[in-house]
Amino acid sequence: MTGHPLTFGVMTYEAEPWPELTARWEWFERLGLDSLWAGDHVWSSIVEGRAVRPRFDAWLLLAGMAAATTRPTLGPLVSGMPFRGPAMVAKQAVTLDHMSAGRLVLGLGAGGNPADHAACGVPLWGQDERVARFGEYVEIVRGMLSEDTFDYAGAYYQATGTVRAPAPVQPAVPLTIAAHVPGTLRVAARHADTWSSYGTLFSQMRRGVTLSEEEAVRTTARRAALLDEYAAEQGRDPSSIRRSFLAGFTADRPFASVEAFRDFVGRYREIGITEFVFLYPGPGGVDPVLFEKICAEVVPDLRAAG
Repeated sequence: MTGHPLTFGVMTYEAEPWPELTARWEWFERLGLDSLWAGDHVWSSIVEGRAVRPRFDAWLLLAGMAAATTRPTLGPLVSGMPFRGPAMVAKQAVTLDHMSAGRLVLGLGAGGNPADHAACGVPLWGQDERVARFGEYVEIVRGMLSEDTFDYAGAYYQATGTVRAPAPVQPAVPLTIAAHVPGTLRVAARHADTWSSYGTLFSQMRRGVTLSEEEAVRTTARRAALLDEYAAEQGRDPSSIRRSFLAGFTADRPFASVEAFRDFVGRYREIGITEFVFLYPGPGGVDPVLFEKICAEVVPDLRAAG
């Protein structure tokens, strides 16, 4: 895809002491990163009775990011459908857009992790129901963010008498939609400003499957081709939808070296990815000196070339 600038961001995934998180977000801004994101899950891994992946709430993390920074865009990657009703997400989005002076990018996803469903006491929906729910969910969120008054009556979600007051700071809050299967890709093709993918599905990871570097690129390219097809069917120019990749769920290790980072970005640029988001510190950790070097020296070169 063309016409979209090359950008780089990071996602806060696990809980850390709050002063450390604040200092880290300030550091990310000083390094010139374009976007900051919060992962959204309720479950935590338990090993020998101890939580080994503690988590904060994504939306409150984003409020902290908004207070600690002034320039990067902010958003959940992605806000999970099972956790919150669509009307509440729309209201939270408006609030965060004001708190951040118009820097919100709203990421939405259908969820599907059984551990999250169990933690929230939400039944695990079948694939067809999940897709149908997600289509309605996004319709309500989009409608409440873009129309002064909005009503909706769906099979699964309803909204009656909603009022967009106050309106967002931005004329239109950008939507990033995570999608990997045909049903949710159709939702993204209809509504997304940006489509987000992460390679290996959570259902695969639960079975111990991690896509290799080559498999991840091929799989992402196939999903992108489906997105193009569905967008064209709905009368959208496929190139109008930006492509984003969340790194950290494949066999790639982009922060192993400067060369590894350049190679990783290059492979995904070839299939149309223009936004790269990295877990920090991510699987296996990352050398902060190397990370800073990449942000200070390599990222500007890639932006200029891109």
